[in-house]
Amino acid sequence: MMGLWLRRISSVRAASSHVRHALCTATASTETASLLRRSVSTTLASESKPSSIREWGKFAVGLGVFYAADTALKKATVAAGINFPASLIGMFGILGGLWGLSAAGRLGTAEAIVAAATPALQWVTRYLPLFYVPALIVVPLAVGHLSTAELGKMGVVLSFGMPLSLYAAGTIVLGFRKLASVEMLPPAPVKGLPPFSFAHVAACLVVVAVSGLAMTQFEAGSSELWGAQQLFLLASTVGGLIFGSFPPAPIAPYMPHPVIATTAAAHLACLASGSLAGGGYWEALRSYLTKGKEGAPKGAGDLLMSFLGVVVLTFGFHIYGQRALLARHAAEIVGCAALASILSLVATVGAGRALGLDPDLSLALAPRSVTVALAMPIAEQLGVDDDLISVCAASVLVTGLFGAVLCQRLLTLGGFADPLVRGLATAAACHGFGAAALAATEPAALPFAALGYGLSGISASVWVVPAPVRTLLQTIAGKKIE
Repeated sequence: MMGLWLRRISSVRAASSHVRHALCTATASTETASLLRRSVSTTLASESKPSSIREWGKFAVGLGVFYAADTALKKATVAAGINFPASLIGMFGILGGLWGLSAAGRLGTAEAIVAAATPALQWVTRYLPLFYVPALIVVPLAVGHLSTAELGKMGVVLSFGMPLSLYAAGTIVLGFRKLASVEMLPPAPVKGLPPFSFAHVAACLVVVAVSGLAMTQFEAGSSELWGAQQLFLLASTVGGLIFGSFPPAPIAPYMPHPVIATTAAAHLACLASGSLAGGGYWEALRSYLTKGKEGAPKGAGDLLMSFLGVVVLTFGFHIYGQRALLARHAAEIVGCAALASILSLVATVGAGRALGLDPDLSLALAPRSVTVALAMPIAEQLGVDDDLISVCAASVLVTGLFGAVLCQRLLTLGGFADPLVRGLATAAACHGFGAAALAATEPAALPFAALGYGLSGISASVWVVPAPVRTLLQTIAGKKIE
């Protein structure tokens, strides 16, 4: 897709190399005085800057293999009629393969595979927000037809849902802690992250400027204009994340969460590109994420979201890396993930039904506590209309931001002091954002949160596979089953 855009826009071909450089070599986000800004830095795993041609090669091959594997798995599952997320099948395959090699005495081979994949893993985790933020960016298109009453009811579900899920998960973990009676060992230290440099911001600005100029040179409705506009939107989105993570010192304390900054930058880019291309803001926003409907070419958001399956595949490596922790506290970790995830799904659709929310909206909110990469496939399996998938993604992000601000205070207020309980409960209630909020002040809880948020999403995905469970959730939501 990117190659197609670059071929179409010969006038900006040189500048496009800056985008690739910004995407592949940016090193990490900066810490600021804001807790939320620190939290996103810790959510994204450590990234090492490639220092040689060999490292660049490992990165390119690793990312290419991940992307090709995800694409092939999706085609295979569709052809086989398998009703299960293809990326999760691949994740289980990766985890099972690595674990099998270790169990068979081939630990060196397993570690060599991990080492080969590490540059790609670091890049994926580093730029994680870019892969799910497009769904948040196009939310205005999805909620435009919703009434104020419906939006208010959704707000009630999300506002009360996160604290209730947090306390329910904490209680579940406490129960398993008492049964397991396993002593918790000190966590491994977490490596800090270096900041972005001004060069990364400058590279994005150059691409934005050149592609913006190119838009004024192409005819309306031409493929060249489309390509220039999508390159403009892509560079603006990437630049929004970088600037949001690396703001000037005077404004750093007042900056919102980097995800909000990224979303705002994309909307400003839609406004600007709509003016330059002549279609206006709403036309630009519709072009950002088309999903190829009615033969429309895919936009910048489609390119970014095509990496969501890759994100899920990387979970296999991350869980393998925490295998010692998982084996030691299997009862607490697996028990919390399994029980808290199904409880959250049932309680959410039940709350929506009680408030008189439309069944499809209740089902769209159901995976609110699950990481976006898995929440959207869950919503699709529950029969949520494609136009409401962005509502699902928005509910996940709102839950995460809400949890990042309040989860620690709520846990303390509830009397949950055990780091394992605090980490797992946070992950089960508000996924990666909440987990990152623990990083600055609760390093002992962070490893459990990091492991728990992936497993909670996996558990929820597994729960909705059996038809009886999907039917139960749909029935509770009030949806008529045909």
